[in-house]
Amino acid sequence: MKIDVIYEKGTLCEFKYSPLYEMFCAMHVLSSPEHHLHRKQWVQKVQEKIDNKFLQDIVKFGEHTNQYCIVMDFCNLFEECNDLSIPSAIEFLSNVSIYKINRIFKDYEKRLSHKEYLFFLDLLKRFYVEVFQEELKYIEPIITRVLKREAVLGREKGIFNLVDTIHERIKLSDEKIVFIKNKEYVVNREKLKCITIYSSTFISPHLMIGIMGDNLYLTHLIDLGSYEKESPLDLEKTLKALGDNTRLKILKEISKKGKSTQELSKILSISEAAVSKALKIMQEGNLVIKERRGNYIIYSINSTEIDYIPYKIYEYIMMT
Repeated sequence: MKIDVIYEKGTLCEFKYSPLYEMFCAMHVLSSPEHHLHRKQWVQKVQEKIDNKFLQDIVKFGEHTNQYCIVMDFCNLFEECNDLSIPSAIEFLSNVSIYKINRIFKDYEKRLSHKEYLFFLDLLKRFYVEVFQEELKYIEPIITRVLKREAVLGREKGIFNLVDTIHERIKLSDEKIVFIKNKEYVVNREKLKCITIYSSTFISPHLMIGIMGDNLYLTHLIDLGSYEKESPLDLEKTLKALGDNTRLKILKEISKKGKSTQELSKILSISEAAVSKALKIMQEGNLVIKERRGNYIIYSINSTEIDYIPYKIYEYIMMT
């Protein structure tokens, strides 16, 4: 639902509260909890509440959806996902063709089968009933109150000055807005027709952006005051995986073409057991991807995770 609207020099700025978007953010945290320590207690509570099979399904489906980041685009493209209650929004999505859904997934070089999409909708229904319905009672008034406050600040400071305050990784100039993630994303200020601002209590410390044509989508992060000053466990595992000469050599060898443990053993002149041990640590750090090809397991570099390492380090240092 639209909380407020500001129109400034040809650019519309909308402040939207979407319960479905916030539920996607919650599922993102649950599928990747190591990087969201401000929600550690909530994750533990949910893990104790739901059965292991359901939790495994949530995590597994996160792998299909970039930890639910892809489906957050539903809220950018379908107004019904913002304007309706969560059960009604899920009902709306059940009538959207798989062809339209896969047009969204195609931008991320992924796709869903019809069976997988139906499974996803059932997952949403169950998560809402068992977990999120009760959570929403607490966070909904907080989110709407914050959005109203942000709208007031937008009128006072100007919408672009407000955008500049949303995250440390946003850099504003007279001509453009630069968003620094795994790479720089640049938006020309004059070409922007609409800026949509959501708020979330879950996704801190991420910079969440969506750029679709002349529309920009941003998420204001809400700190509930329970942030624990610990280093993210996923970042610790990644840096540990990089902190060894053999593991770095393996990454270099598989950077252009995937290789098996047998191939790596011959190239590096070490035992297959040593290669397997190194690969296990790198998998824990999410630096490698494996797939079966015939009788062999082939290991390739996870280039997306590699690209994000500087961002995650900066994110932890500047945002905690």
